[in-house]
Amino acid sequence: MNDQAESSRTRREPDIVTPSLYPSPSFHAIKIVFWWSIALWAMCAVSGRWQPHLVSDSASYLDYPFASLESMARYSRLPAYPALLRACLAIAPSESVGLQLVVLVQILLQAIAVSFFMIETRRWGLSRSAAIAAAAAVAVGCSFWDHVSTIATDCAAMSWGVITAACILRGWRIGFSTPLAAGVAASSLMSISLRPAYLFLLPWVITMVLFRAGDGVLPPWTRRWRDVAVIGSLPLVVLLGWCQFRYTVANDFSLLPFGHQNMAAVTTQLLDNDELEQMSGPGGALASEIARRRVAVSTGRSGRASQPGTGAIDGLDLRVTSDPSLRADSYMTLENRWDAMTYLVAIPAAIAVAGDDPIDQHRLLAELDRQIVLAYPLRYARWWMLAMRRGIWGSVANIVMHPIFLMVIVLAAGVAMLVCIWPQVISSRAEMDSEPARCSARARRALVLLAISYAATGLAFVALTSPTIGRFSDAAFVFLPSLAALAMVSKCGRLRLSLGQSSR
Repeated sequence: MNDQAESSRTRREPDIVTPSLYPSPSFHAIKIVFWWSIALWAMCAVSGRWQPHLVSDSASYLDYPFASLESMARYSRLPAYPALLRACLAIAPSESVGLQLVVLVQILLQAIAVSFFMIETRRWGLSRSAAIAAAAAVAVGCSFWDHVSTIATDCAAMSWGVITAACILRGWRIGFSTPLAAGVAASSLMSISLRPAYLFLLPWVITMVLFRAGDGVLPPWTRRWRDVAVIGSLPLVVLLGWCQFRYTVANDFSLLPFGHQNMAAVTTQLLDNDELEQMSGPGGALASEIARRRVAVSTGRSGRASQPGTGAIDGLDLRVTSDPSLRADSYMTLENRWDAMTYLVAIPAAIAVAGDDPIDQHRLLAELDRQIVLAYPLRYARWWMLAMRRGIWGSVANIVMHPIFLMVIVLAAGVAMLVCIWPQVISSRAEMDSEPARCSARARRALVLLAISYAATGLAFVALTSPTIGRFSDAAFVFLPSLAALAMVSKCGRLRLSLGQSSR
């Protein structure tokens, strides 16, 4: 009986890598963070991404109203990132130095996230070169490259998302202990607190805890549901507590009075002006005002010059057919008009109908979105599917055109051409004995599941309310370049071993 119990325990132990393969004392982890910090800082300094860059969203974070609880409850931003800005500006001698400190914090946070990811992939059994390549692909990804110096939440929230994913990888490998479950919950909560678009992390984390990658004996379902309860409780309690605070102070039980502005700029474009004007109920007046305003904007009567090819009858509409049921098919038209619809049509119309209270405006926009989706579900579903398609090829295109990734792709294409010219360079023996062949197959499967599920969940959430433009969707594809990096390391490993055998 004791032998059987011992045998069962042996089968349940993780068999990915022995501790001696990759020792991980705290000092070693700190050293990895240090070197990644130096590397990322040097890259930012050389490429001109070290100086802080203000964008249109920066003012909404810098001017966050900490003066009173009511002003905080009515504001359209969560206080996490403004608190970081306030702390950096408080300890700096000037505003420019304070903003420079914010950029440094964002670089350091990315270095910590990448280090955690690299350490965990190494413990899963990836070779040193494969782990470094996978981590480097995450480190210099599109979101970091484009937004590391931006005074906005894009880069910092993405880094906390990477930390969350690294914690998930660790949980798959050794199980979700209470401290690790708390780490997953805290890191996902930080991402959401910085950028509410990361609310997709809640269903993603729960799904990854229930349906995890791995071979052999998996934890029983009762244990997995217990892990879900522990991991999901902290974010839900904090977020619901914030909603309750806003309800008590501002009589609005929601995370923020923000989001339906973006969605209304999409949903109202799915309808002709005649359809908007025929809408009744609470959102009817707002729909009519939006129909009127988008005609005024397109014809220049709102103080903005009209553009060639813009129709006066139906406002910001460039469709080639008069059939309103096909409006969702004109995805790129809807996306190109989204900014104008948001800031020149939807928001001013909500102000005109609901008044100056941002909460009343948001409620009215939410009601209009609800009415449109219920009245035209097929158009909305069509929009969502086209937005998913746009996000996939758009993000892949951004990855391919990334300066660093593009150079690597060109180099890999050159190597592939040489192999095609001299196919004998790679022998069957190299295929069998290569370093990647000895790498854990479980690790590769785990990273594929992680990358695809993270991208799909994040992109699907964005497409519900907004066009899947690069700024929104690139962060969801942060792990995709890692898969390409692993494949490239595999080919290079086989080529190196084959060349070594040929020389001998």
